[in-house]
Amino acid sequence: MINPIHQSYVAQVATNDLNKTENNKAKETQKVEESKASLIASQIKNGAYKIDLQATSKAIADSLL
Repeated sequence: MINPIHQSYVAQVATNDLNKTENNKAKETQKVEESKASLIASQIKNGAYKIDLQATSKAIADSLL
C-alpha cells in the first residue's frame, strides 16, 4: 500500500519543479522581448529602423484569415 504522506510529498515536489521550469521560461522570454524592444528603440532613435510594408501587410492579412 502507498503511504499517502509520501505520495503527496512526491506530487508537491513535482509541482514545485514544474513551477520553477515555467518561471525560468517566462524570465527567458521576457529577457528576449526586452532585448528586441531595446534594439528596435535604439534603431528608431538613430534612424536606422525601417518597416517592410509588404511583409507587414502579408503578416496582418495572414493573421486575419
